[in-house]
Amino acid sequence: MKHSLRYRRAAAAIVVCCLAGHVHAQGAWKPDKNVEFVVGLTPGSSQDRTARVLQNIAQTKTLLGVNSSVVNRVGGGGNIAWNYLSQHAGDAHWLQIASPTILTNYIIGTANFTYTDFTPLALLGNQYIGLAVRADSPIKDLAGLIAAAKAKPDALNYGDAGGSPYLAAAMLNTTAGVRTTHVAYKGAAEALTEVLGGRLDYAPTSVSSATALLRAGQLRALAVTTSTRNPDFPDVPTVAELLPGYQAITWWGVVGPAGMPPAVTARLNEAIAGAIRDPAVKARLAAVGIDAVTGTPDEFSAFIVSEMQKWAPIVKATMAARRGS
Repeated sequence: MKHSLRYRRAAAAIVVCCLAGHVHAQGAWKPDKNVEFVVGLTPGSSQDRTARVLQNIAQTKTLLGVNSSVVNRVGGGGNIAWNYLSQHAGDAHWLQIASPTILTNYIIGTANFTYTDFTPLALLGNQYIGLAVRADSPIKDLAGLIAAAKAKPDALNYGDAGGSPYLAAAMLNTTAGVRTTHVAYKGAAEALTEVLGGRLDYAPTSVSSATALLRAGQLRALAVTTSTRNPDFPDVPTVAELLPGYQAITWWGVVGPAGMPPAVTARLNEAIAGAIRDPAVKARLAAVGIDAVTGTPDEFSAFIVSEMQKWAPIVKATMAARRGS
């Protein structure tokens, strides 16, 4: 089993910079070794931009005495990046940012690893998801989307790169009792381009990925999937305002390869928490739509388990509906 999560070693950057003087004393850290922040999605995606923000923060810290790089290993719904991480068991020089995609791929059976096959380090933050249509779409609001989906089951197409947007759409279908057709893409930018071109009816996406297009009037947001409205788009309602109890968020966390020593895991967690408390780091994360939060490795691990329990039945029900079973 491969132990990994596909996301961005990005946060690793924060970890590393606060850490340099601590981990190497335990023999697990080599100051002359390059640090890779691997991104499982395309350049310009929300994950990629987060990785580059965090890498930049790391490289401006004088405590980081090493070179670092962001590497996009795209494909397999993120599995290529996760498998790459799996080749570096126990080595803190390869870290990723985890998101719910690890759960999605495991549930739908496209991953050759389980969500337990990596080392949780710390929760990093949450991010808003929105449901977007082209500005001139005949679908004017969430009620209109649901009505159209009920009128013609499976006729509406939506696209995303997996993870939280996919889960949010799956939960919407389950909660509203509708069926729509999913199309997979390598990144959010591709899906949004397809919406603009009229080849997709809508897209669940991080609000930060769609902000420029929303502000330019090319896209229109039908709703956000969080329990509260997005402060940057206060006129956009939540899904829960129409479907009480609905909530879906993107979460980000820092993970490492399997087999990391507990002392190293503790040090990395300490470094991440320290970075998250830095107002400058919070501001940089907020600029890409992330509300910074953190916690202990055990808390992050328990959170992942709770997310798996929440999403597994929803995803399985959605897959069964598509198979007509």
